[in-house]
Amino acid sequence: MSYPCPASEKPVIKAGIIGDIQGLPSRNNLYMRNLGLALDLLRERQIDTILNLGDLAESAVPETYRLYWEMIEERFGKNTPDHVACEGNHDCNRPRGVSFADAFANACRGLRRPPGEMLCVNLRGYDFFAFSSADGQNYSDAGLERLDAALKESELRTAGKPIFLLTHYPPAETVAGSSGNWRNLRLVLNRHPRVISLSGHTHYPLEDERGIWQGEFTAVTCSTLAYGCLGGTPAFNVVNGILPFARECVQMLIMEVYGDRIEFRRYHVLDKREIAPERRWIVNLPFRREDSVDAARRSETRRAPEFADDARLMTRYDYGYIFVIFPRPVKGDFALLYRVEIAEKREDGSFADPVTIPYAGDFYRREKNQTDFIQLKLPGKGMKHSTWYRIRVYPVESFGKCGKPLELMEYTWPGYSFRDGTPLYPQE
Repeated sequence: MSYPCPASEKPVIKAGIIGDIQGLPSRNNLYMRNLGLALDLLRERQIDTILNLGDLAESAVPETYRLYWEMIEERFGKNTPDHVACEGNHDCNRPRGVSFADAFANACRGLRRPPGEMLCVNLRGYDFFAFSSADGQNYSDAGLERLDAALKESELRTAGKPIFLLTHYPPAETVAGSSGNWRNLRLVLNRHPRVISLSGHTHYPLEDERGIWQGEFTAVTCSTLAYGCLGGTPAFNVVNGILPFARECVQMLIMEVYGDRIEFRRYHVLDKREIAPERRWIVNLPFRREDSVDAARRSETRRAPEFADDARLMTRYDYGYIFVIFPRPVKGDFALLYRVEIAEKREDGSFADPVTIPYAGDFYRREKNQTDFIQLKLPGKGMKHSTWYRIRVYPVESFGKCGKPLELMEYTWPGYSFRDGTPLYPQE
């Protein structure tokens, strides 16, 4: 699933997939500026379709949607791409006194789609469904019954072709960050192996190889044009699910549909850079369960990140905390996390059970801001001065493969006053 197509081969459909913009009706709004950069890149890549997976607007304000279409038309002119969209939970945020139904209707009008939970559009022989939640948070049982029936009809009509389903929320326990909240959607899709589920909401960076999943069907996430998250992963430097320097995580997908496969190209918008072009996500057609790129098989091809042989840990004391500093791994796959283990040395020379603290890496940041050294702030609470600690740092990739650790014996400064509390990390 990692071989790019020949340059001479043209896809039947070339779609830009965006989501989670959460914009306001102003060209000076950072997230709308990010949208403009994404549209510039999509125009350069000559896409013919835009798929919007929801949360275009921070709330259902008509002016945000008008600005969205103005920005598209300014860039594409008369060659405006086909457009398919579903609403997200932020699209339906509303002031006091406005009903969900009215907010949802405003969002549908703004996205130029008819009101209602489900939309089906056929583009060049392929069915695209945009399916919305019933209340901004959940998929209704009645709506899912209609979706199930519509997918069955599409399977009869489209003669073995993939069927594309746009939802804001991902099916449960598929792509990274999907939770059990949307299990009822997953149960429906389990019956439809030809479905290509496209979803947003999680804001997970596209470097994470768990952003594509195949099991009973195929699921792919689109990341975000606003700010990156790693919710559900108990990383110490992630605050309320938001990554440090999260606003550098501005990402999207370009999907190319061919007769025998689908290729997903991942883009870092601020860098105008394709993420891991040597590892493009490729789904072979027709779908066969035995050929799927499920996590178990894909993890077998991954290599644990490894530090250089001469790499070493260093420390810095600042503001009541200890920072550990080390060079980033140079071999294997990138480090999604760094697992830090801190063990206090007892008077008899043995070590107490280590405290384990995971930290998110900086893999999602702009390349120019990814420095040669990683700096992690250890928690002040629980650490003591005039004490020996064994500190180990393990690099960990997306599927959990762990490299060899760096290790340091540290005798904390006598009299050093540790802060009593959890340090906050920059969330800009």
